[in-house]
Amino acid sequence: MAITGVSNYNSVYENTYATSRKEAAKKEETNETTATQKNTKTAKKSSNEEYLKSLQKQVPYIKLQTGYGINTSKDGKVNVVDVNPKLLEKMQNDPKAAKEYTQRLKDVEAAVKWVDNFEKSMGYTAVVRHGYVDENGNYSNFAVVVRKDELNEKLRKEAQENAEEQIEKSREKARENAEQLAEKMAEKAEEVAESEKKQENAAEKKVVKEDKTTTSNKAEQLLEEKIASSKDGTIYLYDTDIKTIIEATKEDNAGKANTKQQAGVGANMDLKA
Repeated sequence: MAITGVSNYNSVYENTYATSRKEAAKKEETNETTATQKNTKTAKKSSNEEYLKSLQKQVPYIKLQTGYGINTSKDGKVNVVDVNPKLLEKMQNDPKAAKEYTQRLKDVEAAVKWVDNFEKSMGYTAVVRHGYVDENGNYSNFAVVVRKDELNEKLRKEAQENAEEQIEKSREKARENAEQLAEKMAEKAEEVAESEKKQENAAEKKVVKEDKTTTSNKAEQLLEEKIASSKDGTIYLYDTDIKTIIEATKEDNAGKANTKQQAGVGANMDLKA
């Protein structure tokens, strides 16, 4: 009499054992893949952090860190710029991209500095300012600015002192006699005539100068409008806005360079004389 139960049992056992081995092998393979991906991700993160440190040395006015989007939290941090990790990887693998986007970060730094100075000239101070550079190098900015009371007090004091000074000058002029006034008026008329001639001769130069300040004025107007329309001092600057401000900073720097060059030429002429 054949014992069929043993044969069936062995068959079930072998199938179960084979399935168990396959699942164990698959799990082990999955664990190895996960470990490899984790190690690769850790290596990329470490590489990005080291590369970011080298970039930070070139743009000390802003604080660089890695990130994936614009931070809109009011955390009291100023001039912090998040850089997308994919952009950092691109810069490390492509020398041309490294050069292009390093210059982009330098332009962003100059623009942030320009915005800070302009806001301060209007009596505002940034209490929060966050920036973000995405994987394509586009820049966006979130900021909260406030008007400080001590600045208003200082401006009011200066205005009062200027007004008192003007009143005193008016009194001094009122004490002058008619003859002195007539002489001064005649001298003034001659000065005006000479000035008009000079203005006519310099008309073309003046037009060129006005053209050069167009972008700077546009940037100032842009920030004034942003501040005027802001709610609770919140300001957003996008890539197109920052490009306008970058052009303004370049024009300002070019103007300063020309002024220094002219001063140098004048000094040399004085020495020759």
